[in-house]
Amino acid sequence: MERKFLGVIVVFVGLTSTLLPQSQREVRGPIRVSPDHRYFVDSEGKPFFWLGDTAWPLFAEYPKTEAEAYLQNRATKGFTVIQGVLAWGKGTGFESKYPIANAAGDKPWLNDNPATPNDAYFRHVDYLVEFARQRGLVLAMLPTWGYYVNDVQVLTRENARSYGRWLGQRYKTATNIVWINGGDRIATGFEEVYRELAHGLREGDGGSHLITYHPCGSRSSAQYFHTDDWLDFNMIETWTDWPQIYPAIIADSVLAPRKPVVLGEGAYENGPEYPLGPITPLLVRRQAWWSFMAGGFHTYGQNQMWRMEPGWESTFDTPGAGHVTMMRKILEGLPWWELTPDQGVFAGGVGSERTLNTAMRSPKGNLVLVYLSSQCAVFLHLDKIATKQVRVTLINPSTGEKRQAGIFRTGNLNGKTFPDGQAEHFSTPGHWEDAVILMEEVDEVGK
Repeated sequence: MERKFLGVIVVFVGLTSTLLPQSQREVRGPIRVSPDHRYFVDSEGKPFFWLGDTAWPLFAEYPKTEAEAYLQNRATKGFTVIQGVLAWGKGTGFESKYPIANAAGDKPWLNDNPATPNDAYFRHVDYLVEFARQRGLVLAMLPTWGYYVNDVQVLTRENARSYGRWLGQRYKTATNIVWINGGDRIATGFEEVYRELAHGLREGDGGSHLITYHPCGSRSSAQYFHTDDWLDFNMIETWTDWPQIYPAIIADSVLAPRKPVVLGEGAYENGPEYPLGPITPLLVRRQAWWSFMAGGFHTYGQNQMWRMEPGWESTFDTPGAGHVTMMRKILEGLPWWELTPDQGVFAGGVGSERTLNTAMRSPKGNLVLVYLSSQCAVFLHLDKIATKQVRVTLINPSTGEKRQAGIFRTGNLNGKTFPDGQAEHFSTPGHWEDAVILMEEVDEVGK
């Protein structure tokens, strides 16, 4: 095989984003669905990379100074979306009968009635919406946790639409809002309540903001509302079943009509309750990369942060948060919105379930991206690159370190009727837990 090796040498340590710091950019929104219904765009039509974080108690339990510190930290790191609940009463299994008051003592509903929202409570929400906007963050807000629909039925068909309409009108002109219906519950038996809430939101804001639905574990919004006109994109929760992320997103991405897909809740970093744990930084990376490599988007979560356990303020900088934002930095150096899943890139070694390896390609055939989820070896079809040569770069997903692996012939443009079947062996470098392989077209050897 004729090839030119550049040697496996470290050429880059610590990927530096070419983006301006998030704190220097306001949101260009509201965000919309792209014309091909695969991803999100901002108000100027430019691709918007959804990288979410989970802060369910943001509006109710985070004191103002801690909320500011949290949002500033997430903006600086490079998160783009924060998921939080407006009517919150602690997490699933620990809920209070009615939504709790915020740090100032204000409840979201006067007399615990959704038909009478409390302006004092929402003035604090208003402040955080604006604070986040100035730092480039979209707030994906749940009007209520699903407990208040399914379990105690405080929110009903009779008051859901009026509550949704009130929220929609209040935030109609906000440029950094997405609505998330649901709240860790299946919709079965309560579909019409959630529909009334969604219709109220749409009536109130005139369609200014996207709406989705957050289900409980191992479920998708598509199971209940995929063809509803208010459901702009699908949201999946896998919780402990993190090996199901890739097939779950693939399944939703091929539904008609086509809609973007977001993993809205996976397994939380450092979470103690998972049968498939512990949730280490490696498993955090796997979840994020699988979400993207399946053609979807990802929301990260940190266990102590959303639970507000003692010392939760010290968890802003746990490794997983840095690793998922590193993913964004790696991908935003590429035309990520053009890439589509293609497991046909593998000639061997694709793996399965907990150690699944995944691949994507560009429609022009000039770029292939591969994620190796463990220490492993694979054979890749180099002829997936349309040019005569291909440059291969290995990237460490946790640090951004790049290593040049060489320039290879692809088997294309060989002067024959058919290309040569060209496959090459690659492996995760020693001391790396996982790896990204970037294969790019090269016009001339060494250029």
